[in-house]
Amino acid sequence: MKRRFAHIALPVLMVMCIGSIAGSRSADAQAVQRLINFQQPSRAVAMDILPYLDDPKKPRVALFRSIQTDRYITSDTTMVDNATYYWELLLLGLRIPFKFIDERDLGGGIDNDYYVVIMPATEAISSRQRRRIRDFVRDGGGLIASGRFGLFDEEGQTTENNWFGDLFGAELVASPKAQPYGFLQSIDGNTPLVNGIDVGFHMNVAAQQPLMLAKPTDGQAVGRFITYDPRDQAEFDSLTTIVYNEYDEGRAVWMRFNPQDVSREREQQENYQRLMVNALGLLARTTSISFAPWPEARPMAFSVAAMAAAGFDPLTYMDGLEKMLDILDTQQIPGSFFLASEEVHAFQDLMVRMRDMGEIGLTTENDFVLQGQPMEVQRDRVLTARQQLGVQEIHGVYPPAGFYDGNTIRAMEEIEADYLLLPSQPRLVPGVIDWWEQVDYRERLTLEDLQEAEVEEMPLFVPGEESVVSTPMTQAEVKELPDPLSIIPVTEGLASSFEDSYEIVRNAHGYYVLPYYPETYLARSVQAADFETTIARAKREGAWIAPTSDVLTWWRRRGQVRPVIASIGRDEMHLDLINDSEYTLSGLVLEIRGREGQYKDMRISGGEGDTQYIEELDVTYVYLPTLQQGGNRIILTWRR
Repeated sequence: MKRRFAHIALPVLMVMCIGSIAGSRSADAQAVQRLINFQQPSRAVAMDILPYLDDPKKPRVALFRSIQTDRYITSDTTMVDNATYYWELLLLGLRIPFKFIDERDLGGGIDNDYYVVIMPATEAISSRQRRRIRDFVRDGGGLIASGRFGLFDEEGQTTENNWFGDLFGAELVASPKAQPYGFLQSIDGNTPLVNGIDVGFHMNVAAQQPLMLAKPTDGQAVGRFITYDPRDQAEFDSLTTIVYNEYDEGRAVWMRFNPQDVSREREQQENYQRLMVNALGLLARTTSISFAPWPEARPMAFSVAAMAAAGFDPLTYMDGLEKMLDILDTQQIPGSFFLASEEVHAFQDLMVRMRDMGEIGLTTENDFVLQGQPMEVQRDRVLTARQQLGVQEIHGVYPPAGFYDGNTIRAMEEIEADYLLLPSQPRLVPGVIDWWEQVDYRERLTLEDLQEAEVEEMPLFVPGEESVVSTPMTQAEVKELPDPLSIIPVTEGLASSFEDSYEIVRNAHGYYVLPYYPETYLARSVQAADFETTIARAKREGAWIAPTSDVLTWWRRRGQVRPVIASIGRDEMHLDLINDSEYTLSGLVLEIRGREGQYKDMRISGGEGDTQYIEELDVTYVYLPTLQQGGNRIILTWRR
């Protein structure tokens, strides 16, 4: 059994010497997280940072401090200072040269030497300044703005905001229902801003007073606004707090919230900072390399999971389950079957059909919940189901009704399960259970365990090095890595029907685990018809349809491969694709972005693989050959 103690979430901050930052605030500063850097903001993403560093005397980023907002608009005397301060921390931690500007610098127009202008907490903008900002973006500049951007003029008067709509491709919704305790913003995979962030991740944001949201028109929502109260969700379904837009030759990003409004929890900060790094790269059109989430660049992943509904008469299985199997058989779609063994193992003909049509997962021997029972009892109930169902190897377990506790996790460790299937998860891809939040292991630890260094997700970027280390891990190091228990999220509660939930997940490019409860859905029910329509649509639209265990296997192995830009020239790029896993991997696709049309004629030089330029996305897909363990060098060429 491999130890799983590598998932301790200890806050580690980057120590920086910053002369321009007020010392009185350094104690509560949220510095750049240690796994974030501009060259490789996450394991699956690599960027070329040279455009930001080509001339040290000319910073390519301008950070705007709004004097007008600070003096005439906001009653919060710290809002503008804090917003610019946390951006200053991020830029300094990333070692990106920048320059402070204010209203006086906008008078004659924004300097074309800037690739990106960052304007946090900028609520007051004069008509002349608006023209300068619009001209900068129209001519190819990048803009990152936050807060009630441009809602007022320089005298504090509210202005009509067609200017905002043109610039960001969205209508402002000024009076939604107040959210006094904050809200969640999903980060969906439908724009390149989210590379390296788990699809559907919920960013936790402090309350905004007043709350203003955006309804995209020409622009793209980076995710959905999610209220803390599900009863209000329908009011917000078409709204967002993050918008990305391409405006003439330039690009612009708007967020309702400022940096200081994002939760300080480590995972929250890591993903917020990755979002901002992606924005800086995208707006400046730096070369960006990332992996498509799903095999062969499929738009989403899709699994059907038949699950037991707690408290139902087992005889009601027959009609609903047979109808479900008939639908799957007709569509030639595999299923994953998590059914209480006492209720189905007697129906041997159905058991044979399920084995032939997919995989048999596990719940327990009956539908009584596991939560609150001793670890030994929970373990034995799952093992009893394995024996009754004839399952040789335990992959996934669905705890009845989705209820679990720390003892459930301990039981999964005892039986060496791979994952728990759980509803109501804050993302649309597989995740890892944080053992230390769920299970008390103190009585099992030795001093040596406590002193053990964490296993890094990827090599750290050391100041002074020219590039991220591209040395693959040894097989001995790979074997020492922990084998974590994962969560596969069941897609419930997004919408009132299977097809509407499918629509949300597909737009997010996520993973839809469709939960089907055979004993509750009669053969001619509305739910059965909805199910049949949804799986037919998934097949028609090219979703990757696979059992849940196959999806998790892909996700884990994909996560062990990282791209590194070894060199990049005028018409050639050398990439190291480092496969740190124990397995070869096929089906990987690189997404390459950069200057408009730069890689349109790209090809893999002297090797297997294929490339495809997607004009509407301005991205080149590189369909890779099978990646062996260790380092894999590929050379890409194109014509200028």
